[in-house]
Amino acid sequence: MRELPAEFVYMQRTMVAAGKEAARRIYGDLTDKQAGVVGFAPWMYPPTFILLVLPLAYLPYLIAWAGWLGITAVPYLLSLRRIVPDRLGLPFALAAPPAFFNLMYGQTGFLTAGLIGSGLLLLRSRPLWAGALIGLASVKPHFGMLIPFALLAGGHWRAFAAASASVLALIALSVLTLGDDPWFAFIGTSLFHLEAFSVGAFALPAMVTPWAAARLAGMTVEQAWVLQSLVSTLMLAIVTAVWWRGRRHAESHGLQAAVLCIATPLALPLAFLYDLALVVPGAAWLWADMRHRGAGREEYWLLAGGLAALLGAKELAKAIPVQISPWILTLLLGLALYRFLSALPRDEAAAA
Repeated sequence: MRELPAEFVYMQRTMVAAGKEAARRIYGDLTDKQAGVVGFAPWMYPPTFILLVLPLAYLPYLIAWAGWLGITAVPYLLSLRRIVPDRLGLPFALAAPPAFFNLMYGQTGFLTAGLIGSGLLLLRSRPLWAGALIGLASVKPHFGMLIPFALLAGGHWRAFAAASASVLALIALSVLTLGDDPWFAFIGTSLFHLEAFSVGAFALPAMVTPWAAARLAGMTVEQAWVLQSLVSTLMLAIVTAVWWRGRRHAESHGLQAAVLCIATPLALPLAFLYDLALVVPGAAWLWADMRHRGAGREEYWLLAGGLAALLGAKELAKAIPVQISPWILTLLLGLALYRFLSALPRDEAAAA
């Protein structure tokens, strides 16, 4: 990033060469055979994300890794601390398996979960701030796929407008800082990234989506896309219906947010274990509601067991192969829907 224009991060040959050069700088002299096994990590984020990580390019690797995780953990931990406002909030946030995966990979899960979770927390009290935070999460744009529909269905017009303004401001800032060439490069390589689904470029055992589960189960690429499209449509319908029905019931807001957070990974074709950090605020809202209104023992077991089972999802998928993550998310989503309906007045719950 320091030595080449920003648009070069979208050029595959440049990134391959940069990876090999980085390996040589870290490990010293490498043979051609050793350099040949250095992996290729495509840059799939929009140019707005470059603005976030650009300062890290001036730091040594381990310091940059620790700084990234430490800074992005702040909104994640603060949001969990507010959802579960006692001494159990932070242990819950750090003990959840997605947090472990995010730390292990040094990935973006804390950032996405922290921004979206914080935005949803502020949605009713400070809608403009909420929208601004949600808009910042557009650095991973596909994770906001369901959010506009939730905001509109819930009547959160000010937050929707603020989120739109935040996204546009980020884009404008990236163009002013980096120029427009990175955007042309990002758009131009989008088909390359889509082609990765067909050629098997993604590590399926680490993916947590219905598409990945279908491919591991032996479905063709086309069949997997049909299944994913059906699930995505269903998630959109569920989130829209829940936020529409909950618009007059502020007390159910946490459960509405839980449904949105848990449904999002199911609606996406591309999400990995560390991306499930977004599910942690959803699980926390569920747990807070269970503690507040009471819950059966089986509900606690379902919540705790489902989160714990995610820890072995990747290894199980490598061994069998069966990807259990979408099924776990489906069970957690079912629990959130059950508790949401039970929180509505009797006449509305019956109508649902």
